[in-house]
Amino acid sequence: MGDTETALGRCTRRDDHLLLRKEQTHLPDASKVLRRLLNDRVIVRLFRGAYVEAAFYGTLQPWEQYDLQARALGEVSGRVLVGYSAAALWKLWRYEPTPVQHEIHRRNGGGKRTRSTVREVSGALPDEDIVGEHVKATTVPRTLVDLTRLHGFGAGFVAACSALRQKLVTREELAAYDVTGMEGLAHWPLVVEKTTGVVESALEAAFLAQSVFFGDFTLIPQVSVRGSNGRNYLIDFRVEGTEEYVETDGRGKYGASASEQEFNLKKEKERADNLPVRPERFGWAEVMSMQAYRRMLDKLGCWHRWDLPRIHW
Repeated sequence: MGDTETALGRCTRRDDHLLLRKEQTHLPDASKVLRRLLNDRVIVRLFRGAYVEAAFYGTLQPWEQYDLQARALGEVSGRVLVGYSAAALWKLWRYEPTPVQHEIHRRNGGGKRTRSTVREVSGALPDEDIVGEHVKATTVPRTLVDLTRLHGFGAGFVAACSALRQKLVTREELAAYDVTGMEGLAHWPLVVEKTTGVVESALEAAFLAQSVFFGDFTLIPQVSVRGSNGRNYLIDFRVEGTEEYVETDGRGKYGASASEQEFNLKKEKERADNLPVRPERFGWAEVMSMQAYRRMLDKLGCWHRWDLPRIHW
């Protein structure tokens, strides 16, 4: 154990716990050291030339692991991150929290090529759509366009809500982005028109995306309601033209730590006790399986739809 700790201590490690082979130039036996740490399960190989401390990696949620993988891939591949991998770098919300693959731009054109963990995407990519030095990624507008064309309306809409909320882009910039000649963007104008930075979580954005895309009812986000104690409270959604309200309970909504969650859950109970309305409440699984959407169709007396088109792929 002591020898392993010594070997790890000899390595250059980043604040995010990544170990890159290219940064171990001070070690004449770098390959041997990394191989030993890998065999002893002290580090985990993410991509060729990119490793992470196993103890730290195991504490991360799957979507956090994906974010770290994206940074590692950008560092060692020398390629431009696109799609969901670029979104991870920009810290944009994802319709699919943990995509099954990373995405990089394919330099030589041709069709799309897929490996087990990395998808290579072809297509014209002008220099003005690329940012970064050590890690290159598509700009925010191009990332949103790519998410829409590669993964559907849901992916583009949810990420666009996040980008607007973080003030990484404006609606005017999205509207001005030239998509001439690009395929798979039939719903891009709808993304530009309906996306909003008002929603406060990825789950809210996903449910709003479903309402916009399927079009059976209209949701008004972040509606203020006066409680019985005289205070004003925000509710995630009101269905336009009705007094029906919706609240979503997504991952991390009440905080990351146990103490933070306990404090916020107490505040939420107080809030619920004082609300003059009783919103429908939906969790992540209900929203993403369309159960929440279909429940609202029933609640509103709408025609039940079994054949909802794909909003994400």
